[in-house]
Order: sequence, then structure tokens, then C-alpha cells
Amino acid sequence: LDAFPGDTVLVRINRSSAFERSEGEVVKVQKRALETVVGEYYQGAIFPKNGAQNVFFKVVEKPKELVDYAIVTAKITRYRRQNIADCAITEIIGHRDDPGIEIIEVLKRLQIPDTFPEAVIQYLDLVPSEVRPFEYEGRRDLRDELIFTIDGDDTKDIDDAISLVKLPRGTYRLGVHIADVSHYVTEGSPLDLEAFSRGTSVYLADKVVPMLPRKLANGICSLNPGVDRLTLSCVMEINGSAEVINYELFPSLIRSRRQLTYGECNKILAGETSEAITDPKIIENLVLMAELAQILRDVRIKIGSIDFETIEPKISFDTEGNVTDIIIRERGVSERLIEEFMLVANQVVASDIHFREYPFIYRVHEKPDPEKLASLFQFAKEQGIVSDVPKRPTHRHLQELLHDVEGSEYDKVFNTLMLRSMAKAKYSELNLGHYGLAFSHYTHFTSPIRRYPDLMVHRMLRAYLFNEPTLKMLDHFLEVLPQAAIQSSVTERRAMLAEREVEEMKKAEYMENHVNEVFEGVVSGLTRFGMFVELPNTVEGLVHISTFPEAIDFNEKQMIYLGISSRIVYNIGKKVRVRLVKADRWRGKIDFVLA
Repeated sequence: LDAFPGDTVLVRINRSSAFERSEGEVVKVQKRALETVVGEYYQGAIFPKNGAQNVFFKVVEKPKELVDYAIVTAKITRYRRQNIADCAITEIIGHRDDPGIEIIEVLKRLQIPDTFPEAVIQYLDLVPSEVRPFEYEGRRDLRDELIFTIDGDDTKDIDDAISLVKLPRGTYRLGVHIADVSHYVTEGSPLDLEAFSRGTSVYLADKVVPMLPRKLANGICSLNPGVDRLTLSCVMEINGSAEVINYELFPSLIRSRRQLTYGECNKILAGETSEAITDPKIIENLVLMAELAQILRDVRIKIGSIDFETIEPKISFDTEGNVTDIIIRERGVSERLIEEFMLVANQVVASDIHFREYPFIYRVHEKPDPEKLASLFQFAKEQGIVSDVPKRPTHRHLQELLHDVEGSEYDKVFNTLMLRSMAKAKYSELNLGHYGLAFSHYTHFTSPIRRYPDLMVHRMLRAYLFNEPTLKMLDHFLEVLPQAAIQSSVTERRAMLAEREVEEMKKAEYMENHVNEVFEGVVSGLTRFGMFVELPNTVEGLVHISTFPEAIDFNEKQMIYLGISSRIVYNIGKKVRVRLVKADRWRGKIDFVLA
């Protein structure tokens, strides 16, 4: 039959034994993996950017204006044998040389909508631009409290605000105040259906594809300074041992005093002065917040939480959208401060609902595959980092391994390898715990403007805690949560794929202006076909094995290249000099040769 790679098929088993591979034949294609294709048109065929498992897409219907190198969407009209698919062009997206076409292609291929449907646009007429007096009812008024936000320089969708007071008995009263998106996005409304479909906001270099229209994301839901906003507050009393000894969850009304940035706060917390932050009360509060955040982090690490050090690039653009620079994104005290406060709030919310035994959506991270961990520690032993491979690696073993490589040439490599050894975090209606954080109860409560599961969590808090839950309501959530968890996990992975692809393309675009230049880098990966080298600014490229000046022996177990003649060893973490020979922004690929 005309079964294609990825299709779901019905198979008749012809031969099966315990000693040989089973054999059979496809009797029916039940579901096609591909119904549409996005790619580059050239001489009667469509070529997807990243290939499509050796399928040849032949164009049988096309508009007259179609030219070579156009980027198109096509519907597959017929599946033939020998992996040939007939296609009809449904849309000409643009030309390969058009500005910004790379991002448009990614959005089309991954089916990420960039515009809102008419039903959503019309529904926005019902959404107010400011909080109305009757909406204050049933909310605790916190407008007189010192509450502010800390975000990135360009953040416009502000989900969270914080407050902190040290109580007379030496404990801390931490307030995490989250935009009450569920007040405006009611279940089953056009806004809700579209948000469910999108699942998350997608951040693509200098472009944001929001989960919610900007009237909400940057407007009435965003906790902008100096204006009244509806929030859900998690106010916790925390002692010096990082124990939450008391907490409240309630609907609230806040007015943020300031919209601070990480850079400004990091200056203050480093003991420097900042022209942007001069209010002594805010400065004093920031210092107190850093104190509590350190307590929370120390205890979190003590219980086994694994702190991966991921290095992120910061890509700069000019006014026309061209990449001008790539540097390492700094992560200072204030970024960690916000992270710790959000972590503890998410824990408190998850624990509360878990012990009430109500249906809920959790952020879960299952235990890693023991074989993958064994391989990780075996590799660490091969590199001389550990002396023994633990039989049953624990959180402590993983923490010690990261500590042993910290600051060395293996630092980034082992952070990356350990992450790859882990299961993927996901959303689930089952409370499976969070292995990486070493939390038994965890959810996502703090970003409802940009994540659908957080919006669901708010909806359930409203149903369970701020109203009297009914059996009908509980049955409803039991029914919808499994699909909501799957959709949230799928759309999260889709967004991450899009963000990674666009980042790679922007890096390649930047490197196009540096062809033939020589760079210092480190070996970041070794494969049978070549060696990956990463530059200090996180740009990574391939030195193909065919370009080496001598024959290479690849020892896959020890993960090294050995020059047959020179006996030079290339291992992960080794410093090398490379020359850039090619950068392809369309495919996000960079090619080096050894210099």
C-alpha cells in the first residue's frame, strides 16, 4: 500500500517468533501523518526546509504566478507508491528572499496562528480597557501595599507582581499577585477556545505571537504600574527555614507602584546606585527580597532540587529587524529572586488543591531513565570527572556531578547532557511530582497571560476556593482536564521548537557577515559525520568530518576523535580554532573548518 513515514497503519503479521523480527504487511492506512506541506517550490516540486523523510512532493496544481523559490503551502491530494505525493498549491506565502519570510515559514509549517479569527476580534468589544468599580466587589483591596513588578526590559505582558514584609516575629510575609485572566477569559468563550488552541505565547527573536490578543495581554490583564488591576493573590508566611507556616489564596485588587527591570534591580542588589530606582522603600524591599530568595534557594537545593545552568543568548536587532549582535543573556540576583518566589507560590497552590482531592492540572517531571543516567555517569568516568558509576543515581549524585564540573570546560556540556538524560516536563491531571525540582506537588499558576494551563489553574481556584464546589463542577473538570493537559504539553513543545528554529536562523543570519573569519570555540558534540563547535556567544556550527586535514578514528564510547596520523585527540570541551566557511540563514545551519 501507499503508506508513508509517520502514517498510522493496520498491519497483518505474516511471521513472528521469539528469535527473529516479526514480519507483516500494511493492509490499511488509518491516519495520514501529513495532509499539508510547507516548503520551497522549485521546478515542479516542493522541498520542505528540514526534509520530510524522503518524500517527494510533486506539484500537480499551481497558480500561474508561481515562480521558483516561492515559499508555499500545499494540500496533499494523492499518496502514491515509492513515497511520492501529489500536491495542490493552496497559498503562496512569499519568496525565499523576502524580509522576515523565515519566521512566517516556521509559523505556517508548525501551524502556529499569527492572527486572531473574526469571532475573537468581535468579542474584544466586550472586554473593558480599565477595571470598573463593580468589579471590586468580593476582592481584598491591596492598593495601599508596596507592590511592584520586575521583568525584562521589553516585557509588555506582565503576569506577576510581588510584595514582601518582615513580620515582628522574624518571619516573612510574601505576596505573589497574579493577573486574574480568568475574570476576562470565561470558559467556552471565543477568547477561551482560541487560547486553548494556541496553548501558549510564542517568543520568536524580536516577535511575539501572543496566546491572548494584545488588548488583554498588554492591556487590561497586564499588571502595568499606576493602574488598578484584578489579581489572584497567594500570600504566604515563611520562616527562616523556608517553611510556609501559613498562607492565603484570594481574589484581590492591586495597583503596582513601579515596573522595575532585572537590570535596574541587579544594580541595586550589587550595591550600586541606579538612577531608575531611588525610592528608599523599594530599595530596602529589594534587599529583603534577595534575603528571602536566598533562604528559599538554599533549602530547595538541600532537599535535592537540581539547578541547571542554562546559558541563553541575547540577540540584538536594528530598527529594520536585522541582527546586530549576539551576547550571553545575564542572569543576576533579581532573575533568581523572581524564580524562587514563583516556585514557592506554585508549590503552595498545588499542595492546597492536592490535599483537597479535587481535580487539578499539575506540572510534572517524571523520574529519568536509569539507563540514560548510567550512560551519563559512565561518560563522566571516561572523562575522569567521577571515579565510580553509582548503581542508583540520586538527586545528590546529580548535584555533585554538576558541582564537580562547575567553571570547567565540561560545565555547559554536562548541564546539556544531564538535561537530555531527563524526562520531558509536561502537564498532567495526575500528580506525579517534579523530579528536577524535587517537589512532590507542583503546578503552573503564575503566567496565565501566556500559558493556558495557568489560566485553567485560576479557573479551578475560582471554582474550588472562591465559590462552593458542586459535584457537577467537579465532574466537568474531571472530564476536560486530560485533554487540556495533553493540548498544553503539545503546544508547549511546538512553541519550543519554533523558538529554537528561529534562534538558529537568527544566529546564522548574524554569521553571514563573518564568513572566512577565525573564531575560538569549544567542542560541544561529536558524531559520526562531524564535530560541533560552540563559540562564546552560543553560536554553534559543524566541522564536517570530511574537512579534517587527516583521517579520524571516532571512539563513540569515550566520545573522542583521534587523528590517525597526528594522534591529536578531540574531546568534548576541548578548545579549538575554527574558520567560518558558510552560514545558511534559511536552514539555520553554520559550517566551520578547523583553522
